[in-house]
Amino acid sequence: MNFTTRLVLLAVFACSTTAQSSSTYSKASFVPPAAPSITKAGWPSAANHPSRVQQQIATGYGTELFGRKKNAGGSSGTVKTAGVPPVSKNGKIQIKMLTSVPNIGQAGDIIFVSSAVFQNQLQRQKKARLISAEEVANLEAEKQKEEAEATQKAVDTKKMMEEVMFESLGEECSTDQDICGVALTMKRKAGPEGNLFGGINPKMIMEELANTFPDGSWEGKQVKLTAMKDSDGKDVKKKDIKHTGEYTCVVKLGNDVDVTFILSVVAEE
Repeated sequence: MNFTTRLVLLAVFACSTTAQSSSTYSKASFVPPAAPSITKAGWPSAANHPSRVQQQIATGYGTELFGRKKNAGGSSGTVKTAGVPPVSKNGKIQIKMLTSVPNIGQAGDIIFVSSAVFQNQLQRQKKARLISAEEVANLEAEKQKEEAEATQKAVDTKKMMEEVMFESLGEECSTDQDICGVALTMKRKAGPEGNLFGGINPKMIMEELANTFPDGSWEGKQVKLTAMKDSDGKDVKKKDIKHTGEYTCVVKLGNDVDVTFILSVVAEE
């Protein structure tokens, strides 16, 4: 094979290779990148977004407010009154505690808390509920009525004891004394000199008052013995009575209602 033939074969091979390359590969075209999508990190769902929570609290939607109304049969029952806006003050909402929660409130308390505390700590665990202004007014009216009734019972109890003291007045009672007339008598075993076999404490006195005046008002935390002095004017409230004699006692029966009476401790025969 001569030189010319070789050149022809090389040219043919080069042409076939170029044609094959052009048919297999094509020039790549530029594709612009897609615009990046920006996602804001936030609350898991739109329903829990703070703005929506504030709107629900303001309108009462999604919360349970309760009221009392009579049904067709005349009996009263608990009904939902959603949509009634709660009472708000200084960015806080008014609620009623259903159970006692440390550092927040006791069961039955009506207090103001932040919406976050109510939503996250109290409402989910059913430890508190929202309360409307109308319900607060009704509760205040009921409270005032109960206080008025308790005060009247305290006044009646005081009058009852004073009548007994007046009936027990004797010749030894003078007008110079601040109080006279025995309202309560307690008998105890005592020695020849009047020393009691066992003392008398304030709890025993209150129990004896309840037994002696069963129609009196003796219930409630406000009812308690506040003072007790012997015939010499010495305070013996912090100590048990150890001797027979007459003692001046003061019992608080209610708001601004106190009764002062004579307790007579005598020896059993």
